[in-house]
Amino acid sequence: MTGVVAAVAVGVLIGLSAGLSGALCGALLQTQAEPAFLGRVTAVASLVSLGLAPLSMPLSAAAIGAWGTGPVFVVSAAVCALGGLVVLVAREPRRVELP
Repeated sequence: MTGVVAAVAVGVLIGLSAGLSGALCGALLQTQAEPAFLGRVTAVASLVSLGLAPLSMPLSAAAIGAWGTGPVFVVSAAVCALGGLVVLVAREPRRVELP
């Protein structure tokens, strides 16, 4: 971003969309999980979403030190795009609705 105002505006938009999608994802996960496994499913989802982030930071730092920021951002974007592509291709997640 070339200016502080634009950077703040983009940050706010990212925060709003990430917060909304995270809340919807959590709600859908809880409604689709079997009641007997709800605690386990929630625990695994929390571990993946909150536990892997701190572990990925040193790996990203080492990769940036080895190859620079450009390739690491490209790989990160490719991983995010792959996740989006999987959801677009899979039929079941597109048909899930909240009660």
